[in-house]
Amino acid sequence: MSYETATTRRLLDAPEVTALVEQRVDWDRREQGAPLSAITLETINDPRPQHFKGFYATRGTRVQVNCWAASRAAAVQLRDAVLAALVGPAEAGGVRFQRAQDISIRPTFERTETEELYREIIDITLWHNG
Repeated sequence: MSYETATTRRLLDAPEVTALVEQRVDWDRREQGAPLSAITLETINDPRPQHFKGFYATRGTRVQVNCWAASRAAAVQLRDAVLAALVGPAEAGGVRFQRAQDISIRPTFERTETEELYREIIDITLWHNG
């Protein structure tokens, strides 16, 4: 299983997350017009370090997690649920995750013709063997 699929699984296995987003967790895009709250994930940097015999088994991948909601309070609640689901060590689908590192958060706001979107952005390095 890829680290992307395993990361999605970790989020969907967390009751605090699914209570807020149901199954609305996707990579790279949020479906236009889909209900809020939702999560999108983007790989920022996925280096593949090597030694003389091949790749290291564990690597750190920098991921941006976007927590979308209709209000600032709902975005913050979702952000906290995501952090609880992703920071600690875990195993999902055969992928082992160590404790996440280099976590930073920033809020933002967007307005479209039809809606206001609040977003809490989490930048996080996920250490994994996937």
